[in-house]
Amino acid sequence: MLPTTLQVYLDKSIANLATVIADSSDYVSDKTGVDPNIILYSTLGCILLAVPLTMSRYGWSTNRDQISPYGSGLSGVPDVRDEDFSYITTEDLQSSSLDGSVPTRSYAHNPRRSNTHVPEDDVLLVKHKGVTYPSKFPAYAIGDGKLRVRDVRDRVGVLLELSERRARRVKLLYKGRQLKEPAAPVRDYGVKNNSEVMVVLPEGEDPESSEDSDEEMVIVAGDGASAVGSTGGTDDGKKRRKKKGRKSKKGKSSNNTSPRDSASNLGVPPANVGRSPSPVRQASGPHAKLDAIATHFETELLPLCDQFIAAPPPDPKKREDEHRKLSETTMQHVLLKLDEVETEGDQEARAKRKALVQHVQDVLKRLDSRLR
Repeated sequence: MLPTTLQVYLDKSIANLATVIADSSDYVSDKTGVDPNIILYSTLGCILLAVPLTMSRYGWSTNRDQISPYGSGLSGVPDVRDEDFSYITTEDLQSSSLDGSVPTRSYAHNPRRSNTHVPEDDVLLVKHKGVTYPSKFPAYAIGDGKLRVRDVRDRVGVLLELSERRARRVKLLYKGRQLKEPAAPVRDYGVKNNSEVMVVLPEGEDPESSEDSDEEMVIVAGDGASAVGSTGGTDDGKKRRKKKGRKSKKGKSSNNTSPRDSASNLGVPPANVGRSPSPVRQASGPHAKLDAIATHFETELLPLCDQFIAAPPPDPKKREDEHRKLSETTMQHVLLKLDEVETEGDQEARAKRKALVQHVQDVLKRLDSRLR
């Protein structure tokens, strides 16, 4: 049986349709010669047959027992039995997850779904005396300008186990260019990820150890005798003083003691013992220093560089070692020496130094080109 609203709608539609058909029955009868009543009842029969078929197609049924669960009619409470339910335990979930027979809803972390890319650390290749020390820094620190020269210098001090004072004197070179400004980002000097930075340590001993060696103790005993020794603990009546690059003056000796005996008792070396010769005095003036460095490069290093450029060793290992030796020697004994020359405001000397630096860097570039 149809719902009330639909039944009313159908009745009105059929009545209107019947009126239209009745009005036109005379016309149809005149044209076809068929009884108008037959045409009317045939049309109504077709309509009545088409309506149920159309309703069943769109989910309406003539059987009241098969009412759709989405309908608003109350057809009674459904009969629910225990067999209609299935209880899932923890063991069932675990077993189904292991054999994969029953699909389960899982929210466990799936590494395949995680497409988060963890950026790799930036790396600088610190080279010192033929040894390469890969040093890692936070990702994108070099490209973002966060890594500064002083950070690299501090890392070099840790890698080479240098004292704090000596680490500050370390010179960093990248492609023949010295990284001078401590607060400047290394990218300002062209340094990139996986770049090679050469380290040159200052020549000579650690300043801290040299200062310790210049320190002596003068101990005055109760009877007036004195002795000179190395630094140590002080007691009552002991005096301490530093000797900086000069001999301590000896006090006047007593009348009963000769100067030679006093020297032997005090442990002071005789006056006639020769000192080590002082280093040869280098040329003074910026022009003289620049000429000396240029002469050393032209006579000692440039022929070796030209020989390597003309005919590099065929063995890759030997070629790399030879290239490293020439590059490090040129940087340490030429470029760094040129950097240490003070032009003292002399524009001609400054231009001369700049030309020499450019000439040496051109030679180093030619060396690098033959390494490949």
